[in-house]
Amino acid sequence: MNTINNEQDLDALRRHANAWAVIATWAKLGLFEALGDSEPVRAEDLPIHLDALRNTAPILAHLGLLIHHPQSDGGDAWALSPAAKCMVDDGLMHQDRALASFQDLGRLQPVFEQGGPVHDEKGHSRLTSGGVVTADKAKTIAFMDMLYRRSDESSASLASLLATRVTQGHALDLGGGHGRYGHELLSHGLTVTLFDRAECCDIAKARYGETIATIAGDFMVDDLGGPYQLIVLSNIVHGLSPEELDSLLPRLRKVLVPGGVIAIKDMFLDATMAQPEPAALFGLTMLMYTEAGRSYGLREMVNALGKAGFSNTEHIDFPEQRFSVIMGR
Repeated sequence: MNTINNEQDLDALRRHANAWAVIATWAKLGLFEALGDSEPVRAEDLPIHLDALRNTAPILAHLGLLIHHPQSDGGDAWALSPAAKCMVDDGLMHQDRALASFQDLGRLQPVFEQGGPVHDEKGHSRLTSGGVVTADKAKTIAFMDMLYRRSDESSASLASLLATRVTQGHALDLGGGHGRYGHELLSHGLTVTLFDRAECCDIAKARYGETIATIAGDFMVDDLGGPYQLIVLSNIVHGLSPEELDSLLPRLRKVLVPGGVIAIKDMFLDATMAQPEPAALFGLTMLMYTEAGRSYGLREMVNALGKAGFSNTEHIDFPEQRFSVIMGR
């Protein structure tokens, strides 16, 4: 994102927020799916008030998501752009959570005054636990499918990096969720155990069968198995408080063989506490939906590893993929 230097910059930021609100509402109402066929759909045949369509379709056309088709009788019809159609076909424009998340932003004042998580319009907490909704299996699966889809490049890059540090042995994929990171480690000759909640273990088994061993439980208190030559935490530490981190890391050190590697993949703030952009912005998500999660600073994480007895730390950045890795032994 651009830095804010003047009123024009503020106005540009507001316009971007407005555009995202339109996309989220169209997605919630199923309007992208209603345009899913290749043929244009007349304005009056879409399930939206014509005034709303007239004032929001041009926004989506400007963003390259819609194409306007003027009709011979003077009416209007709209169709998805090729790029938008691909995204609809891939399920990317069916975002039931998008509008709810946007509405949550309107309830930030109590969060700023009292701390998170945010509450919905009925006063219910919007606290999440790694995306797992125990009472709603479908939501959990959908969330894990999203994480799986987005981890295509990052899982391969991380596994390739770690294969240069640990060439053989047993790896622990802690909080491994959908299993993609563990599966990539398998391709580099390691055996893998995935530790996560029972719901996530079931999802990983459904995708990869018995190629990855699983342990279901709470990694803060339950037996972690082992010993391991490698322990991987991918996008885990941002959901933990500093106290939880100080409790977990020594537990992990106990199940890591001497000379073994711990690898923490996440988004870490640099010394300015302003960069990189993904880490800076993700802090708001953690404030709204966790009890004490945060975007950790790189120095904070290195210090936490040192406190737990890890040394020889190194930091590898993957800026194009919006993550970095801190490793220790």
